[in-house]
Amino acid sequence: MKTDINELNGLLFQTKLKIDEDKKEEMIKRLNKDLEFVEKLFEVNVDGVEPLYHVTKLEDVRRDDVTGETLDNETIMNLARVGEYGYIVVPAVPAALESSEHKTKSN
Repeated sequence: MKTDINELNGLLFQTKLKIDEDKKEEMIKRLNKDLEFVEKLFEVNVDGVEPLYHVTKLEDVRRDDVTGETLDNETIMNLARVGEYGYIVVPAVPAALESSEHKTKSN
């Protein structure tokens, strides 16, 4: 498996990362080297090898996930500072708005 400039550009678009044009060839070489390593891992014969779930023997201390009583919508809305149309209104996070594709006209 090999990657090329089109796949790299698609990956950069999806991850919203920016790389200088002169660094893209080096990035493609590094990605191809990593892909070759992963392909070699798939070639390893693991027949008869028990799966390793945990490196150390740790006891699972999580609680059981059980359904309990829930609050009705009216009670929740009465507890909220600001509510509108059955939803709790929270302040916007400026950093999230800057990187969001859902920018408002005031941004």
